[in-house]
Amino acid sequence: MDSIIYKKESLVKVAEAVKNELFSQGVTQEQIDKMRENADRIGFDYPEGTSFLPLDNLWLDYEVQRLAIPKHIHKTIMAKYDPRLHNPAQAARIIDNEDRGYDPDEILIYDGQQRSIAACPLGYTEVPILVVTTDDPAYPSYAFEQLNHSAVAKLTPGDLHKNRLTRFKLGNQEQDNRDARTLEDQFEANDIDLQDKAQRKSEKYKGSNLYFMSHFAYAYKGLAVDKTGGVVHNVLKAIKKMYPLDKEIDQGVFIGLVELARLDRINRPVLDKANPEWMEEVLKYARMSFDESAVLHSTTKKQQQHISPGATWTAPKCMANMLKELYEMNGGTELNLPTEGAGASMLLSSNPLPSIQFVS
Repeated sequence: MDSIIYKKESLVKVAEAVKNELFSQGVTQEQIDKMRENADRIGFDYPEGTSFLPLDNLWLDYEVQRLAIPKHIHKTIMAKYDPRLHNPAQAARIIDNEDRGYDPDEILIYDGQQRSIAACPLGYTEVPILVVTTDDPAYPSYAFEQLNHSAVAKLTPGDLHKNRLTRFKLGNQEQDNRDARTLEDQFEANDIDLQDKAQRKSEKYKGSNLYFMSHFAYAYKGLAVDKTGGVVHNVLKAIKKMYPLDKEIDQGVFIGLVELARLDRINRPVLDKANPEWMEEVLKYARMSFDESAVLHSTTKKQQQHISPGATWTAPKCMANMLKELYEMNGGTELNLPTEGAGASMLLSSNPLPSIQFVS
């Protein structure tokens, strides 16, 4: 069950339904009690400076709110519950509208329902909350949209990476933070900045290196292939060496090499043993057809549409196959590069774009 639907209901009743749904999915009361113990072990209470209201005074209006999501409440909030991070919910007391069915004693939450619901199964009886008193029954809907759509800027991958690095520096050794540090080490070792393009354009915040890459998701995909960071290190080294004039590390070429490394390790790890510099060798032959990495990337997209009009672009697969076939079409024979499976091909040998030139 992904969601629970009500119109207007008391928060406690919704929380009870969420708890029962979790029980039906195999969550036990013992596990919930353990989550509360973990929260208490932190040793801190809710932040000071806000009002508290009993949970049984709070109501949810599902003509305004999102639906309660048991999985999110359980895994994202309850399992990691920390009272210090419980931002006050925001709610409205609607007055002078009894004729429309609004009870001034009902406090209607329009922001923060998921975390407020989570507090209930954990045994908390009150939560921090900010209440606006208004005679405008449309205010909760307006506020909900402003807070959750118009006025919220989501964290960028760069923001997440930066904060993980900060937590690692401050001694937090959780896996995400260790991964961020390992990844950053590979970029630093190659004198390449890993940062958002928006930051890169800022003279104040841009990194100090001449080279940069902005695709955090692909960087982390590279780390997933080899948690030591070796694959990421070698990919960056190869691209920088073979395309020294391209100051932005092309994300397509990057993920293509990462995918070749992943396939090799899954199926029959031989490339590193055959030639530790195999990535540079692959790009040496790619350069015979493309002296700019960005043009190699964009032409791969065009080649895919040339052979499969309307096909969905899948960068890892297409870029890996393109690099493999360029290597072979330009005379490479030493490396036994993997492929994405039977029939996977960019058809460079039989149906290349006229703009793609080979040396052999």
